Amino acid sequence: DLDIDDLQDCLDDSELGKRTKENAKTVLGLVYKYGIPRNCVPKDRNLATFLKINAEGGAGKSGFSADELEAVRKAAEKGDRTAQLVLCHCYLGFRPTALLALTVGDYSPKERAFVGGIKTEAGKGRTVTVSPRIQPYVDAFLDGRADGPAFPAPGGGAYSLADYRADFYALLDRLGIPNPVDEQGRHRLTPHSCRHTFATLMKRVQGSDADKLALIGHTSTAQLREYQDVSYEDLRKITDQI
Repeated sequence: DLDIDDLQDCLDDSELGKRTKENAKTVLGLVYKYGIPRNCVPKDRNLATFLKINAEGGAGKSGFSADELEAVRKAAEKGDRTAQLVLCHCYLGFRPTALLALTVGDYSPKERAFVGGIKTEAGKGRTVTVSPRIQPYVDAFLDGRADGPAFPAPGGGAYSLADYRADFYALLDRLGIPNPVDEQGRHRLTPHSCRHTFATLMKRVQGSDADKLALIGHTSTAQLREYQDVSYEDLRKITDQI
């Protein structure tokens, strides 16, 4: 089920150096070369060959522009469920898989915050306070339930990444948001772009770098988190502004 956007997002979001990313691309290519003759993947499926390496921020992935985010917001206000989910994603900043893995138990009604995240030590178990802009939608998704996914699929069960991606692209089509693909089939906007949008929103507001790093869970200063306690009040000062 993995496509080129999944793999490119993985590289783009990494803090590793260019040489390490090149090694990762090589290893991935070997995985495909092992799997192709064993009929694990089609012979033309070696997606590693299409990955782009750029030490300064990946292959040019971007988040929603201000106008595009406003279009998503208006659709959410009109009751578009996918738009509501995408808007929540843009204001929470989790990686797509981490967002879909959140459960009702990961949310604290008292603190109005989620504790979740995967992939890196900085990303695991991080606290993200909920912006007032999305609080009504978060409450609606949770719907007073005692368990289950925090952001369920339309049918009520767990949301697969493939289904979320399909709904994400369908939303962009409905809203007329251009989402061209390059020669290798990489989309300009993917669900991972919501995380880039969150980072951009935080960049525009006041707040300490340490708190912003804690919110996005993406830091190379690993020791920073060991010496600082999470303050819901400090984090909320940031998410209340975005």
